[in-house]
Amino acid sequence: MNKKFISLALGMLFSAAAISNASAATVNFKGSLTSSVCVIDINNTGAETGNVDLGTVNADEMSTIGATSDAVSFNVAMKSCPTGYSNYRIQFDGVEDASSGDFAIVGSIDDGLVIQLKDANGSNVSPNTPVDIATASGRNGELSVPFTASIVSTRGTAGSGSFSMTSNISVKYD
Repeated sequence: MNKKFISLALGMLFSAAAISNASAATVNFKGSLTSSVCVIDINNTGAETGNVDLGTVNADEMSTIGATSDAVSFNVAMKSCPTGYSNYRIQFDGVEDASSGDFAIVGSIDDGLVIQLKDANGSNVSPNTPVDIATASGRNGELSVPFTASIVSTRGTAGSGSFSMTSNISVKYD
């Protein structure tokens, strides 16, 4: 019985010696991730910030509910968009007017006037609501999306004065 114990102890000693002679190595895994985003260009100015001048409208012309100024065209170009996605959406942020669903003019004149945006099909664009647009596939990642903007009276009253509204644009794709 003692012989078995000694041989088992020697076997364990030799196994431990084999383990202590093992080498260690380090493997480093490297790579990088990039994120491609669309570059926005308002009215082909080469800038991500642009102005849409709705002109001067006679306040008397806004004296009936639903009165609308002439529409002003503007363009949102998207360049260098990532390809391979099937759904592209553009969204204008803003404060939604409760009575019309259009963009409320906040902080300047409050005479029941809103800014109404429409897409190329003439459909209303609501604040904070994504609008489906064509895919950038096959177009070298470039899209040009036309819109129009006009002033609409929601109360049938309008005083004179200046106004402005700022809207941030976001592009989403999946």
